[in-house]
Amino acid sequence: MNFGLWLDNLLAYSLQVAGVAGVATVLPLVLRLRHPTVLLHYWQALLAACLLLPFIQPWRSLPVETLSLNNIGTVQIQTTFAVAAADPVTLSLPNVLVAVLVLGALARLSWLAVGFCRLRLYVQKAQRLHPLPEAVVEMCRLVGVIPPIYVSNELGSPVAIGFWKPLILVPDRFREMPHDLQKAISCHELWHVRRNDWLSSLLEEMVVAILWFHPAVWWLTSRIQLSREQVVDRLVLKTTGEHKPYLDALLQMALARGRTEVTFAPLFLTKHHLTQRVALIVTEVAMSRTRIAIAGAVSLTVLSLTGTLATRAFPLESPRSEALQVALVAQAPNAAATGAPTVSTLAISTEELSQKLLSRVIPRYPVEAKTRGVQGEVLLAVNVNVKGEVENVQIKKGHPLLVRAAVDSVRQWKYAPYIIDDAAVPVSSTVFVNFALSDPAKQGDQPNGPTTIRLGGNVMAAKLVSRIEPVYPLEAKQKGVEGEVLFEVTIDEQGEVIEVQVLGGNAILVAAAYDAVRHWRYTPVFLNGNPVRAKANVSIKFELNPQSAAAESSPAADVPAAVIDAPQAEWLRRPRSEAEHQRRVEYANARFSSGVSGSKGDRGRVYVEWGPPDQIESHPSGGLGKDYPFEVWAYQRSEQGKPAAMFFVSFLGKEYRLVAPAVPK
Repeated sequence: MNFGLWLDNLLAYSLQVAGVAGVATVLPLVLRLRHPTVLLHYWQALLAACLLLPFIQPWRSLPVETLSLNNIGTVQIQTTFAVAAADPVTLSLPNVLVAVLVLGALARLSWLAVGFCRLRLYVQKAQRLHPLPEAVVEMCRLVGVIPPIYVSNELGSPVAIGFWKPLILVPDRFREMPHDLQKAISCHELWHVRRNDWLSSLLEEMVVAILWFHPAVWWLTSRIQLSREQVVDRLVLKTTGEHKPYLDALLQMALARGRTEVTFAPLFLTKHHLTQRVALIVTEVAMSRTRIAIAGAVSLTVLSLTGTLATRAFPLESPRSEALQVALVAQAPNAAATGAPTVSTLAISTEELSQKLLSRVIPRYPVEAKTRGVQGEVLLAVNVNVKGEVENVQIKKGHPLLVRAAVDSVRQWKYAPYIIDDAAVPVSSTVFVNFALSDPAKQGDQPNGPTTIRLGGNVMAAKLVSRIEPVYPLEAKQKGVEGEVLFEVTIDEQGEVIEVQVLGGNAILVAAAYDAVRHWRYTPVFLNGNPVRAKANVSIKFELNPQSAAAESSPAADVPAAVIDAPQAEWLRRPRSEAEHQRRVEYANARFSSGVSGSKGDRGRVYVEWGPPDQIESHPSGGLGKDYPFEVWAYQRSEQGKPAAMFFVSFLGKEYRLVAPAVPK
């Protein structure tokens, strides 16, 4: 979440409310609005308008930067030496301010909860007032409500609480009060019950709890409470017709001492409102309907104009993800030169793209990933054309054993066209594909694992002691696919590769690169004299030789002969006796026959010429992102006086066709 933008909007909203509330406070003085009922509706409508301001005003959209993708290449991330298990926690000013606002709201809500619990405790300890005094019975008949009344020695002032089952709490001295005071007090609380003022007070207190930091909100709720009490005062006087007893009741409650400060129900007396309430009781206020209508129209006009000016002076700003969440990205850099129309792609959010999804193909869980207990999430960048078809998929992050299955699945997804101005446009976004095993315990994640540090790419490369070159995938060669695969590699305390996460690259190349990287070996990394785990970014480039690619894609090319006679394989073409040659032929015929004589196939020809390999990695059912059988043979040279070398050859497909190897290191 963008806390900085959120705080900016909160400040703008606070200034809007302050401006509107300031003008609204002056208007009643200018228009001489003193009628409590009119003022109560006025202040309540004003508070509601302030709460609705963010929803009824237009939000200003932040400018969206246009990014050209024409010159973007591979990004190498260099990181500093740091302990990953103890990343520092930074406390920015926006985070601190948001925390203060949230804690303040929670504190205020907690205060309300304490008040509510205290009232419930008062009710549990209170005694039912029975029989009701004659004055109370008379007021119940006149007001039209008969709630239960309880006597409590915890309160100094009467209070009406509850919504579904309202009740009234009175102080214990209520029984000994004169008849006139009982009438005044009971009538006041009965009118609160009939008007459901407890619910209104509760909602107002919730607003104050959320916007506790804004003085204007406190001021508005205070005005509402005063006007409400003044309305009830007028109803009591109208019902009883007695002014002096009611004033005496107000004064007695003012002199009382009780713990009423922790309640949020409408109290009989709020001390800081006493003077204004008494003044209104003594002075009769009357307003004609015409005057009320004129004052209402003027107030509405002035406040509407004030609100408009406030929202324009302090506009709220919507984040990019909410302002259509689009960014125009120019494609086809040579379009202007060729005269072709320029096509623009709209970058939209992941959530917005997911809402357009019409059909999806569930990815097939790779067998090898299941066997190894690999699970996790794959992040892909996708381009969707005007027909809703996925045209391009790029890997952003994920496990190498999972990315190919995710890419193959997402390419078959279908979306509804994205329409802007009645025209379909191509869009780009990101897609998450999750792979989860039915038994997550296979992963065995340890919350308190060993310390892992991050190394820069150059530092990690300097510690490499054993490197296996990746085999260029036949499919990639036939399609002319080149590029770079970027991994995040983690090694253990012995320098063995224990985890590989792909950060980018073509899906066709990822499996081959991963198959090589996971066999690399590094010198151990030490921290404070102790071996630790380390991680770094590693990139592998795949580049095609145009001549060799053309030869390998041609059906007439004799790949085995080219490999066997390659200059770099000269050390493998060792002299052999006739008996050894015959033994190799017989072994190849027995081991590698598949439609043709084993010694005539690619594996047989290599075996006869070079002899048995030092290592064989066989995948008869596919794996590592491949859905066809393959084998990788490794020949190692360790002759005295000559540098060590490894030479790899790969055989792909049901016929185990030979793929030209990389030059040995």
